[in-house]
Amino acid sequence: MSVLSVVQYVCGRTNVPTPSSVLGNTDTQIIQMLRLLEEEGNDLALRGPWQALTYEATHTSLALEDQGALATIATNGFRDVKNGTMWDRTNKLPIIGPLSDQEWQQMKAMTTTGPRYRYRIRGGHWLINPTPTAGYTWAFEYFSKNWMLGIDGTTYKQYATLDTDTILLHEDLVLMGLRWRWKKEKGLDYAEDMRTYEFQVKDALAHDGSKAVLQMDGGMHEARPGIFVPDMSWNL
Repeated sequence: MSVLSVVQYVCGRTNVPTPSSVLGNTDTQIIQMLRLLEEEGNDLALRGPWQALTYEATHTSLALEDQGALATIATNGFRDVKNGTMWDRTNKLPIIGPLSDQEWQQMKAMTTTGPRYRYRIRGGHWLINPTPTAGYTWAFEYFSKNWMLGIDGTTYKQYATLDTDTILLHEDLVLMGLRWRWKKEKGLDYAEDMRTYEFQVKDALAHDGSKAVLQMDGGMHEARPGIFVPDMSWNL
């Protein structure tokens, strides 16, 4: 759904005149609806590790402790690194971390050498120790704060600039969230709408991106090399 279609839908549910446009609209109710939509989107984006807002960044290592600002390396609205995803693809080794401030200072006080690199994020910068060799390919996954996509299909946004901006998060959750926020802003009873919304958010997070199957018997069901015998109809 687009920004315009979301606002139009909620307006239709709340007895507010349905607008033909949102961005640039001077109607105070529509301006308020837009701001509440942005509040909802920003809040929902922070609620969990949504697969729709997860991206991969690659980086060519520098022969420096400071590899640069993560917001520059992860260009699509960097918010947080997804823990456990930092890998040195050249050496086929994980980049260990994040280290705490105490661990980092302890390591800095000692003489350390590669190839096992460790990292810390400080001041928004990606710090590596020991100082790496330049030219290695490193990669990690990260969460983005940009929950909208422009009509061009390439411009990701945190705040709407066009009516045609598409929402990347679960549309039903955005609609429900905007509705209870509107009721709250107007001093109406919103408790039941909010309660239903919270249940739906938890349910969506539980299924988002699919989940691994837990084998309580300790069995391993992934494919492995071997001989596979089909069930029944054996040739004797």
